[in-house]
Amino acid sequence: MTDAEVRFAWVDELDEDILPTVALVGGVCADEVIRRLGGLPASDRLMTVRQAVEFAEGNRSTGLVGVGSLGDLVFIVEDGYTTAVPGVLRDLSKGGRAFSVSADVNGGDTMGYAVDGDLVVFGEHWGPVRPLRENDPRWDPEWCRGLIDIEDESEIWGVKIFALMERVMGSAVQPHWFTDPLRTVEVPAASGYAGTSAWDVP
Repeated sequence: MTDAEVRFAWVDELDEDILPTVALVGGVCADEVIRRLGGLPASDRLMTVRQAVEFAEGNRSTGLVGVGSLGDLVFIVEDGYTTAVPGVLRDLSKGGRAFSVSADVNGGDTMGYAVDGDLVVFGEHWGPVRPLRENDPRWDPEWCRGLIDIEDESEIWGVKIFALMERVMGSAVQPHWFTDPLRTVEVPAASGYAGTSAWDVP
């Protein structure tokens, strides 16, 4: 087991009905992040992820996201996949950059990275992560080195993908984000983006 797998073992230990999506956004304040997600900053309430899951039971017309500040970054956590929608990630990155990781019960974890409104990386990844456009200077292949065997095209990332997000964004992902009360707001449900241009990938 690698150091990253040991450090992020807590992800696999979350309640079985919580499939976390985590995003880090740089260059945008928390209120603006909420607006770009389709929420109202003034409507926030303090809730843990567990409380948000229970509150949302039976109501899938909206989603709930928890937002917090981490130095010059904003973090977003949810039991859903709003920030894993390519169009949402693009919007979050305007004027800065954004990275999202979404866990899947079947192992089809996805990650996306966008810079100033443009998607750089997106998809389920095995082996070294490559940008959507060959030789895109906004993606450094060295970010993958030491986290996986970059010569193995089939290596599964698993929880190591969170370590990659830390390396790219320059800040740590914290387990207490899933247990502490966070500023939580209702946003449009991720399912509402189905069949729209929000899912377009270059």
